[in-house]
Amino acid sequence: MNSLHSKRNKSALKLFLLLVLSLSFLFSSSQNSFSQNKKIQKEKQPVSVIKDNSMFSNTPANNLSQQELDLNNQMNQLKLENNSTNGKKILELQNKIETLNGAMVSKEESNQLMTLIPAGKNISNEKDNVSLSQVVYSATAYITGIATQVEQRGTGAGKIWVAIGLGNLDTGVAATPDTLLLYYSNNNGASYNFYAKFAFGGTNKFEFDNIDMEIIENSTGTKYLHIVFEYITNAYTGQRLVGYMVVTAPALSYSATTLAFPGYSVTSKYLHPRITSDNAIYLGNSYVDIVLTQDSVAGLNHFYMPKFCRVLNPYTIAPAITYFPKSIYTPVAAPYEDIYNLVQTDIAYYNNSNDSLIFLLSGYPGFTDKLYFYKAFANSFVYPVFAGVVTPSGNNLASAKIAANGGSNQKKLMVTYTDDYLNSGDLDQWILTSGDATNWFSTVLDYTSNNKSKYGDVIGRRNANGSFAVNFINTYGHLDNISSYNFTDLNLSSSIHSLNTNYANSICAPKPAFRYVNGDSCLSIWSSYFTVNSTGGCSASNLYLITAFEGYYNDVNDVHSIDLSVNVLLADALPPYSIVDTGYAVLGSDNLSNVFAFSTAPIGNYYLVVKHYNTLETWSATTVYIDQTTPAYYDFTSSDAQAYGNNMVLKGARWCIYSGDVNQDGTIDATDLSQIDNDVVISVMGNLLITDLNGDYIVDGSDLSIADINVLNSITVVTP
Repeated sequence: MNSLHSKRNKSALKLFLLLVLSLSFLFSSSQNSFSQNKKIQKEKQPVSVIKDNSMFSNTPANNLSQQELDLNNQMNQLKLENNSTNGKKILELQNKIETLNGAMVSKEESNQLMTLIPAGKNISNEKDNVSLSQVVYSATAYITGIATQVEQRGTGAGKIWVAIGLGNLDTGVAATPDTLLLYYSNNNGASYNFYAKFAFGGTNKFEFDNIDMEIIENSTGTKYLHIVFEYITNAYTGQRLVGYMVVTAPALSYSATTLAFPGYSVTSKYLHPRITSDNAIYLGNSYVDIVLTQDSVAGLNHFYMPKFCRVLNPYTIAPAITYFPKSIYTPVAAPYEDIYNLVQTDIAYYNNSNDSLIFLLSGYPGFTDKLYFYKAFANSFVYPVFAGVVTPSGNNLASAKIAANGGSNQKKLMVTYTDDYLNSGDLDQWILTSGDATNWFSTVLDYTSNNKSKYGDVIGRRNANGSFAVNFINTYGHLDNISSYNFTDLNLSSSIHSLNTNYANSICAPKPAFRYVNGDSCLSIWSSYFTVNSTGGCSASNLYLITAFEGYYNDVNDVHSIDLSVNVLLADALPPYSIVDTGYAVLGSDNLSNVFAFSTAPIGNYYLVVKHYNTLETWSATTVYIDQTTPAYYDFTSSDAQAYGNNMVLKGARWCIYSGDVNQDGTIDATDLSQIDNDVVISVMGNLLITDLNGDYIVDGSDLSIADINVLNSITVVTP
């Protein structure tokens, strides 16, 4: 079975153990090369949309009486008046329709799901990268989900909102309930402010990576954050349900409830909520639409049914919810339970001179080679109709997300999805694009054999037709990189292969957004296990680097003994060889390579300067061309001629950078030896010790021996 989502949908304890174990898993030496040997067509290719005779094409009938049509026309007229007070009148007309056909039901749910906790201390910490800020850090709790939105209107335009799920991953009757945090930034993501914290009741827990958010803005200045999330009762052992929350700003008020569709059953699971709105066009009378997946169990079979509901008056703290109780399609018996959370139905609003919703289904067990589309008139109480199926790439598609720009007569759409191409075990990230929601084109974003690209998400900038941003995790060995791709008029305009400068290993996918800096400026919200980070900036130069360090390198297994923090500096090609930019990455213990990003270096040729806290500064033998379109590649380990002055040592089959310059003065000499010897005498033990040259967490004779040989050989930095 595909391991694409193996970090999800397991018990909290098992998940935690798997996450810890994954940090010590050793990959084969083939991971240390940069081969691109997969036979995938990278250029944009047309994709045929075909009809389908399966049950997935069997959608509910929309047989409307003239009286129902008249009532719907009245609702549409009220919506066009751009008056937020009309929401109540629209809901009254909806109730009349429901008395006629009985096909839907609107109800105001009770506000009993979450409780506001008084504000505590905000933790914020800025760092340098492309532009990196820490939104929140938790010393004990895990980041279980993130969502983001940016205000588009009024004096608050550009304010960034981030919703964060926080949990201890504990189980049992004494487990603590999870909490939801809200942060905002008024300075384009340079720093973040704490806004509110809400706690579940009982022992309810967030399901991992299942939070989505939409912002609704009218002309009054009040912003309404509509948040949906999946949660599990009884500390991961109970029901799977979907919560819905509304929070206002700048004055704080809120409500939180559980979505309860007609026909609710305790034996069903309610999964993977996604949310959209038409607020980009309708300022005063927006609608909010929510879709989720219901897993109904019948004997040994599972039936996955996408259902949706609508909020006709989102400008209130406790809106009524109009439920569409039927499934979007007729479900088929799944051959196995979706324990890896592959089934996903997403939703987007687009305008094609009318008002349209588009739904996208992916990952249905037994049908993972297909993506299914459904369309509905957004300003009517009709069910969506089947709009065709595509088979764009391999046979194991999952986690498909769809986005639009939402503005008037803006029909451009983008889909991103992950494909375990031909079950090869190497995950790739793809996109589909369309200018009319009918004709689609496919492009693969990341297709290397080295990276496993997964958990993608896409967002469209409001009223900017064809402007989209895609984020996904790019796993290299056991370390996660965050990749950002940005599009103008559906064409790739910029990208950053690795925008994180530290661990990005997480149980949450990164979230793309836009910030208000120099037009279509880019924003990525991403997490590690305990932190949420905000990175701004659209492009950087990428360098794939292979390097080995003498003391840490194990020539039997072709790996380093521990994860290593490494800086690569770019030095001008001509005297005085000024440093113009610095990249940072972690070389995993299972890999001699990673990707270094440079955000400020102009296009040109540079020497590479590799630095680590107890190894000798080493320069590349020649300059390397750096730009923001094509990644650069350099392998220090293939020959001593790769280092300036042949300044490396052979260990096994790899040429390695010398170890032992613990005081970083450019020479391995008696002062370094003395510092190591002092620590040997007192048997210093611990992690990240500058005198621990081989990474075995103790300073002893083996470290002294490495440095001693290099002192005898008078090893020093060699530079141009």
